[in-house]
Amino acid sequence: MRHRLRVWLLLFPLLILIACGRHPAHLTEQEKQTVSELTANLKPRCVGRYLIDMPADALVSGDATVQGVKIGSVAMSHEAYSEEVASRRSELRGTKSIDPYPFLYADDAVQGPNTHYFIYRGNLSDGPARRLIEAYKWDRGYRFKLEIEGSDYLHPDQTNKPFVKELAVKNDVPEKTHLVFDMIGKLRGRVDDEVPSEPGLCFQGGFLPGKAGDREDVGFQFVLHDNRDVYIGFESDSGIRETTTLLQRGDQINASLKSLDGGRTIRKGAVPLNELAAEEWLMAGRTSPKVLGNIFTLEANSTTSNAQSPLVTLDMSTGSPNAFMKAWDIKSASLSEGEAIALWDTVSRTLRPRPNGF
Repeated sequence: MRHRLRVWLLLFPLLILIACGRHPAHLTEQEKQTVSELTANLKPRCVGRYLIDMPADALVSGDATVQGVKIGSVAMSHEAYSEEVASRRSELRGTKSIDPYPFLYADDAVQGPNTHYFIYRGNLSDGPARRLIEAYKWDRGYRFKLEIEGSDYLHPDQTNKPFVKELAVKNDVPEKTHLVFDMIGKLRGRVDDEVPSEPGLCFQGGFLPGKAGDREDVGFQFVLHDNRDVYIGFESDSGIRETTTLLQRGDQINASLKSLDGGRTIRKGAVPLNELAAEEWLMAGRTSPKVLGNIFTLEANSTTSNAQSPLVTLDMSTGSPNAFMKAWDIKSASLSEGEAIALWDTVSRTLRPRPNGF
């Protein structure tokens, strides 16, 4: 899922940075007032197995992938959930395969009336061995959707094919279905500011109890309520270990900056951070909507990532599109460089492991 909200430093061609040609100025009285208002009401937010203090009214989006199972959530009434599942059932039941084999293999409740799952072929053009396991649960105002792909070369029997003979597991659908069912049973809804006290993984709208594992990837994007061009993205991934740290990739980053008409570094360096050995790189320039803005990145556990200390990335961008603002709506960055740095220094330094989170 290294997808998504994360701003990779080496993807600068998408950002078209152009240097401002000046050093950050001291904050004016107005800038101090702006930063004071932005940070006056910070609240701890549970992100993955960590905590970070964010403006209480920040908008949030995100998802997670655990042991290969993609987990998404949407705030939804129970009535809307029931209608969505019924609509999905009708769609899948009404889909006819183009070969002699079934399209839909399972259609039933998982555990109780607020759960359901389907096992089906995927697309009509997919071979008869492909299976998609898709499960739903409604809890505490959220609809969860879990998805994972599997394969079954036994139904119909394709074990005479050479490549199938080489497979150690010729039908992983039962194992993956059990995994999804186990998660469905544990998942529970969670409001944005709820901080669990037990071990487990927080993701947008939900919480998955359990000890830390080595295949957990979770991401959040927080967007300022009154500054929609400003977002702070968090991601942790216990399944990825980099070969170099952020600062060790400096030659590549600087080369990219030089090739982009003067892209500018504001500051960079190591950041001792609440039990995390982190590094940061702060830049300024024109973002993809061609407005002056900022891109800040922090990494921890880059080369040592594991279940107990996953790779952690924190990004902040101003004057940039995000889940709540389109590029064409951005005419200028809503924060000055000084305001952006002050907000970053306040929020990023609160990132810490959640007590009893692992």
